Amino acid sequence: MRHFVMVLGFMRWALALCLVLSGSAGAQGSSASATFPVIAIHAENVAHTDIGARIAYLQDDTRQLQVNQAMADGQPWMPVARTSPNFGFTNNAYWFRFALDNQTGKPVTRFIELPRPFLDDVRLFHFVDGRIITRYSLGDEQPFIQRVMQHQNFVMPLNLEPGRNQVVMRIASTGTVEAPLRLWQPAAFYEAASKENLLAGAVFGMLLVMIVYNLFVFLSTRDLNYVYYISFVASYLMFWATLNGYAFALAWPEAIRWNSVAVPFSIAWACLSASLFADNFLKLYRFSPPAHRLMQGMALVSAGLMLGSFVLPYVWIIRATSAFILVVSCAALSIGYWRWWLGARFARFYCLSWTAVFVGVSVLTASKFGWLPANFWVDNASQIGILSLVVLLSFTLADRINTNRSLRINAQAVALAHAKKARASQQAMLQATADANRELENRVQARTNELHAAMDQLRLANDQLQRLSMTDSLTQVGNRAFFDQSLVTEHKRASRLKQPLALLLLDIDHFKAINDTYGHPAGDACLRALADYMRQKVQRAGDLLARYGGEEFAVLLINSTLGDALDLADEFRADIASLEVVFEGRTLRFTASIGVASAIPDMQFTPSQFVGDADKALYEAKHGGRNCVRAAAPRLAGVTSNALPA
Repeated sequence: MRHFVMVLGFMRWALALCLVLSGSAGAQGSSASATFPVIAIHAENVAHTDIGARIAYLQDDTRQLQVNQAMADGQPWMPVARTSPNFGFTNNAYWFRFALDNQTGKPVTRFIELPRPFLDDVRLFHFVDGRIITRYSLGDEQPFIQRVMQHQNFVMPLNLEPGRNQVVMRIASTGTVEAPLRLWQPAAFYEAASKENLLAGAVFGMLLVMIVYNLFVFLSTRDLNYVYYISFVASYLMFWATLNGYAFALAWPEAIRWNSVAVPFSIAWACLSASLFADNFLKLYRFSPPAHRLMQGMALVSAGLMLGSFVLPYVWIIRATSAFILVVSCAALSIGYWRWWLGARFARFYCLSWTAVFVGVSVLTASKFGWLPANFWVDNASQIGILSLVVLLSFTLADRINTNRSLRINAQAVALAHAKKARASQQAMLQATADANRELENRVQARTNELHAAMDQLRLANDQLQRLSMTDSLTQVGNRAFFDQSLVTEHKRASRLKQPLALLLLDIDHFKAINDTYGHPAGDACLRALADYMRQKVQRAGDLLARYGGEEFAVLLINSTLGDALDLADEFRADIASLEVVFEGRTLRFTASIGVASAIPDMQFTPSQFVGDADKALYEAKHGGRNCVRAAAPRLAGVTSNALPA
């Protein structure tokens, strides 16, 4: 009992120390007005920049300020005094402001990433010379499909003009308000996102394997501790996937209400599972009835918080569950050390596991209340602690089985000393028990390996099927389905960014005559040669080449004007006319006609109309003598395009 009181005293001291430290770190600025930081962008810039404290902020107590009011003279903008803006749980809105100085002398594209997918309202305004060039309105209260980039975090592309570009952001949320912004080069962002998703997949796979493995063990042992353990891991899996945005991106992109409930619900679920596990594993109903009633009461409170997640305001329930997980962790840890101190050897791994999760959850909770600055270790403290807990609890359950088995063997040894006649049968029973345990472990491992192998084969098959469905088998370029899907995507992107989109439709002249004269294999050789040539020419990131059908090819050019497209089409025409295809000792030559269309898409101008314009221009080229280029008239609001000569 004395040790239990000492542990509780240590916990109170540690929490008090955290509060004192948080008080010193909580100040976000001084009384002096903030200067507006400027981040220079050079051609040789690194792949990404952590904006961190290089930002000024404005607190909006009323949550009513508009962007022109926030940028008016006299507003009390303040500098950020820590490594990254973190205001914890707050009812205020916050404005952030900084400048990007494009010193490259030409427009460049950069991504701004806000890796906090649980924020309710995120708005960005991009100013150049006092004019709003780009604006975004995002948040987890909007359907995922409406995001400008389909990513679990808030990612906002900016086309930066040469010189000074002002960026202003507004963030408001019923939970915590954090803004650890990052500035990315597009290619580097996609590479980093791929690695991040790979790491997330590893975490997900590890948790899923632990669930499946211990489910098999439970089905064999019928030990209720495994049910509570599986429930705890599943609750954390939901919490982790929701907090990091993967659940909203992949599992329920339209379920806005559920997405806001999932975090407090999963925390309360974890509290319920942890309380029941501690009570049952430590055998508190026999060891200490008051401790047993305490954990049972915490389980009831956790169940109430789970129900409250659906009816109580988010601003209340997230604070309640975040604080209660600390209470459950402290109680589970303290009682575990108490049992270990009094001789329960099986509690040692249990204590180590809850020590890890207590530290991780404490750090995460402190960061959510704004007491600690955001960095890699703070952001992942809970994840590291929980993963340690998952692994160590698995050892705990195995150690408990081994301890019980050792006690049983010792008891049998004493009985055997007094009953030698029964020794042979008892030894046979012990051997059978050991064999059964080994066989069980082998079966579980074999089933786990089979599951992994089946999942790998399914993933490879799906990848191969996806590639085959989007690739033309003859020319090895994209097929019609690939083109149609890409056109819809790029049409939406160009409409959103107000960028020109150009389309080239190319048709081989007199292709039927080639087939009739030299045979279809000769025609196939011409198609492959043409595809190889065009593949070398269409190299710009974002542009795409596809076989549209028969002897027709389509080239989609992003952010390209009609003049750019005509220049490229004329280069295609001239090079194709001089292209020589050697087939069975013969040299085949052919020409091509090209139709070109270019427009800045809008809601009234559909992808099919875009293709129709290019097709009409191709028709004009065919009837204009072939081996020529014709362009469709640029699309204007309410005006139908007509074919124009090149």
